[in-house]
Amino acid sequence: MADVALAPTPAEAPPDPGTRGTLTVADRAVQRVAAVAAARVPGVARTTAGGLLGRDLPHASAHVEGTRAQVEVDVALAWPAPAAVTARAVREAVAAAVERFAGVPTDRVDVRVVAVTDPSDAPRERVR
Repeated sequence: MADVALAPTPAEAPPDPGTRGTLTVADRAVQRVAAVAAARVPGVARTTAGGLLGRDLPHASAHVEGTRAQVEVDVALAWPAPAAVTARAVREAVAAAVERFAGVPTDRVDVRVVAVTDPSDAPRERVR
């Protein structure tokens, strides 16, 4: 007689995903993901508090309603980055990152270019 391996029978099937509860994603979590995603786009300049507009850029605000998010991102561009191309890249990067990392699709991502910076004004390391 050959050995026969029987598959274990589950004691109970897992509950239907729709009955397991809810997950709420905070506005602040989406804001953070959006700001980091925007900062990684080529042509976007990072500025620190006390500089332009008195706050760090890129800066994001978000509102999560149910399973959808609306995001606004303020960025500074490093001269000579093209505004329209860079803003579109920011919009796409933010939408993708928010959906991937926060699990929330976006209805809207508004990008405002609030400043243009001169890359020669960036702090440089001291050479000793």
